[in-house]
Amino acid sequence: MKKISTREKILNSAYKLFYKKGFNGTSIDDILKDAQLNKGSLYHIFKSKKEVLLAVIEERIAPILTEEDYKIIQAESKPLNFLEQKLLDVAFFDFKHGCPLNNLVQEMSPVDEDVAKALLKIYNNLEYYYFLALRDEKLSEEEKKSLAKMMVATVEGAIMAAKAVQDKAPYIQIVQQMFKSFIK
Repeated sequence: MKKISTREKILNSAYKLFYKKGFNGTSIDDILKDAQLNKGSLYHIFKSKKEVLLAVIEERIAPILTEEDYKIIQAESKPLNFLEQKLLDVAFFDFKHGCPLNNLVQEMSPVDEDVAKALLKIYNNLEYYYFLALRDEKLSEEEKKSLAKMMVATVEGAIMAAKAVQDKAPYIQIVQQMFKSFIK
């Protein structure tokens, strides 16, 4: 069994706690307790809680889309159908806590420019992924970009609606309606 490094323990615990309690609701002591580490361990690797957050964004949240994901959607014969099925596969969503990206955007973008930039980069990647799924639609490039942006916003809103009622049903309904209304 591979030993988990101290850095990985910190990032795993921080990601889990930031997701469940928010950045401001999580203390360094919470992270250390969850990771079963002492303060020196964290401060030997990270200078601040913000630095931990930026590493979580880069190493835990940003990888929701990988180079492989881009290759797969580009290779799909029906990329829009593929995206629809992927979004309706709710097995990987946690509707109790919502979207980790959206949660952090709402909490941290208004208060920290560095964090806002890191989160915006992920949103831009999501929009590009959706844009790739729209490649066969008879729209201009600008219309596809705009539609991709609207789709990301709709999916994020659908996740929030499901979080509000703690049930996947609103999410599924909204995503299905999005594909009926926007695209087909």
